[in-house]
Formats: sequence, structure tokens, C-alpha cells
Amino acid sequence: MTLYETLAQYFIEDIQAQKLPAGTRLPALRSMAKQHQVSLSTATKTYDYLQQMGWIYAQPQSGYFVANQITNTAFPTLNAHDLTLKGLEQRDPKRFAPSSGYNPASALFSPLGTSMISPELQPSVALQRCIKRVTRRAGKHLFQYPDTQGDSGLRNALAEHFRYNNLAFSAADFVITNGCIDAVKLAIESLTKEGDTIAISSPCFSGLLDLLSALSRKVIEIPISDKGLDLDHLEAILQQGLIKASLFSTSNMNPTGMTLPIEQKQALAKLAAQYETPMIEDDVYFELGHQKQPTLPAKYWDKNGYVIWCGSFSKTLAAGLRLGWCVPGRYFASYLNQHALTSFGVNGLMQSCMAEFINTGEYRSHVNKVRGVLTQHIHRYQQFLIEHLPDNANISTPQGGIVLWVQIPGLNAVQLEKEANEQGIDIRSGACFSTHDFYHDCFRINCGWPLEDSREENTVDKQGIYQQLSTLCLLVKKTLNHSIATQ
Repeated sequence: MTLYETLAQYFIEDIQAQKLPAGTRLPALRSMAKQHQVSLSTATKTYDYLQQMGWIYAQPQSGYFVANQITNTAFPTLNAHDLTLKGLEQRDPKRFAPSSGYNPASALFSPLGTSMISPELQPSVALQRCIKRVTRRAGKHLFQYPDTQGDSGLRNALAEHFRYNNLAFSAADFVITNGCIDAVKLAIESLTKEGDTIAISSPCFSGLLDLLSALSRKVIEIPISDKGLDLDHLEAILQQGLIKASLFSTSNMNPTGMTLPIEQKQALAKLAAQYETPMIEDDVYFELGHQKQPTLPAKYWDKNGYVIWCGSFSKTLAAGLRLGWCVPGRYFASYLNQHALTSFGVNGLMQSCMAEFINTGEYRSHVNKVRGVLTQHIHRYQQFLIEHLPDNANISTPQGGIVLWVQIPGLNAVQLEKEANEQGIDIRSGACFSTHDFYHDCFRINCGWPLEDSREENTVDKQGIYQQLSTLCLLVKKTLNHSIATQ
């Protein structure tokens, strides 16, 4: 082990032995370096390592603290009886999925509901400088119809950016889209037709269910647990030819925050090729893992082109940019043709600006920074919920992303969502993430905003995130008491 890993192990042993209980404030960096006779650089690496492993968390202006050690939650899954009855059932999202999704214009919109980073984390000044530079030297081509495949400068920048992460793509492999959801939509339209069935995970991001409903596609849900997807169930469906495609997130997924094991990503690519059934990989949270090096997508192991890899800058940078990409593999021609039929390309100026932002190194620097900040956010939200929710609450331990998935036995999460909305608090009940009624005691919250103390000034909303979470926890207890009283 390196020196900082060896030093980190001492802290881990003390935490495990309860010599450093949860909430204990650790020595400041300089003090720790002096105590252990190491450099400030080694001390910083030690604390960074402990943060990434979930043993400690940083609180701005206050220092480093020991985190509560939350055991991995076994996410609610379909049991054997449910699988027998409904495991191969083709469901129509129009009939079964509730209508609840992203709506920033709604009066009920607040930071806990939609998965996104706060404006404070967006590099607005750097982006404005970038836009000014590109605009000053803009040629006439920026004001013409853009290339349907996407600006070559941006595609080259993306190829170089992902090569740094050991993903070997060429600029010719990419198609630029209007965000990730647009990339996924184009894939669904180019691979399937109305009435076809697509395999999805259970639970599944509500926006994907909304999209599949709008496109008149049916779904079969593949249960997911803390161990990953039920691949035996998926293969049984593939063997029977019940689906035309599959649609999965594989890294830091929404709503659970979990990442599929490498073995499962390899297996997904293998199954897609074996049964010649395309898999659409929605990898919008790919770069927001808690580890320094992003996890590899299933696309990495796709040697036959059956995995269609989709992503965007919406979660890492700014949702308003509406810039995404797709690597369609063997379906490139049909994908590009569908793109040409449904749009005249993507805004040329923003493509050039994003290429500049990547090439200058500012994008990678921003992602590295925001990933660390979001890891701290997750820890602070976890600490708060552990302290304020009932003891039987199961709180997810995300490997990345922006959200927490909470399960409380006996909770009516739909009623909780309704009462929270009445108080201006926007959350997502588990019912939003499935066509089955399996997640009625679950809800999801966004952790993209800093959890400010109620005494501190907060310009995001009237209550402040701290106060909103406090109110939400009180509503949970009220809802549980009501459920018990009516039984």
C-alpha cells in the first residue's frame, strides 16, 4: 500500500473499533500531517481516500467528520411469487405508470425533486468566458444548418476526453444530440416500432417510463437489487423473444444510485450479442462516481456493436445546454437517418463552445471538482436522514450520482409525496419508478443542492434545504402514524 493508504487504514481501524464514533471531528489537515509526521500532500490524499471510501465526510468551513457506516441496503425487489405471476408480463406504461416527472416550471418544483446539481456548482463564469471566445472568432459556418452527425470539433473533443478514461472511440463513432433523453429517444425510434416491448430495470428512472409511454412502447421490468440486475430473468425473456431491445442505466443509476458490477456489465454486452438484441445504455451519470476514476460502461465490452451508448452534459455541467451524444455501434446508419428525419441537427454555437470547454481542460477540472462536492452532499444528506427518520428506515449507499433512495416499511409514499407537495416540497414517491406497485414504501430525493443550516442564508427557496428536509422527516412520521391508525 502507499503511505496515504496505510495511514488511512489506521483511521479505518479506529472507526471500526468505535474509538472514533460517527460525528467525531478529525484533526485539521496540518495538524494531522504534523501528528503523523507526513507531508501535507499525503495528509490530503489520506482524507480524500477516506472520503471516497465513505468513512468520513467534509463539511465546508468546519472540517472533516466520521461518517455513519450505513450497511448496503437490499433494495425492494420482486419476490419469487411476484416473478412467477408478473415476471414475463408485458406492461403498457400508459396504463400503469403514474404521470409524474420533470417539470421545472411547476409551482411545486423544488431542489429535492429533480435530479440535478445546484446553480452554485455550475461553472457559469468559465462557460461565459468560453462562449465569448468562441463567438469572437466565429465563422459563417456557425450560422448555417449544423452537420446532422454533429460538429466535428465536438466529436473529436469527446473522443479525446473519453480516451483519457480508457474508452477508445473515434470522432466518427459519435452522433451529437439534444441531451441524453433525446439520444435515448432516437435509439428507441430507430430500433423499435409502436407496440414493441423493451426490457427495463425495476425500479427505472421515471423520465424513461414517461418517454416509453409517449412512444407507445410496452415494457417488461427486470428486478434489481443490491447485487445488480436479475440476469437469469433477462436471459429467459431473451430466449423467448419477448423483447425487441433493452434499456438500462449501468452506472450511478437513478433512482438507487448503485452501479452494476463489472461482471454484470460484461454479461449485458454478451447477452445483447448472443441474442442479437440491441441494448440502449443510458449513461448520463457515468462521470459522477465517488471514485476518482469513472467506472467503465457496458459499451466498453461491446465488441459487436449491439450496445448503443448514450450520455450528456446535463448532470455534470448544466441541464440547459441540451447537449448529448450517442455511440450507436452497428445501428449507426439507421440512428443517423432517424436523427436527420426528426431534426436539423444541434445548435452549432453551443457545440463549438462545448468543444472549447473540453479542449481547454476546464470541463475535466469541473467534473473532478463537482464529483467531490456531490460525494460530500450525499454524506451530509445521509447523516441528516439517519438522525431524523425512524430507526427502520433503509437509506441507500450510492456509488455515485446525485440521489438517495429511501425505503421505510409501512410508509405510504404516494400520500407522503402529496402532503409534501402541499407544503412546497418536491419529492418522488417510489410509484413513479415502476409500472408495478412494488415501491409504495420508497421515495427518492435529490442531493444536488448544499444542505445549509436553517440559520444560514439560502437563496434557492423560501424554506431552505435544511428546513425542507426537517419538514419532510416530520411528514414521514405523520404519514406512518396515520397508516398505523387506519390499519
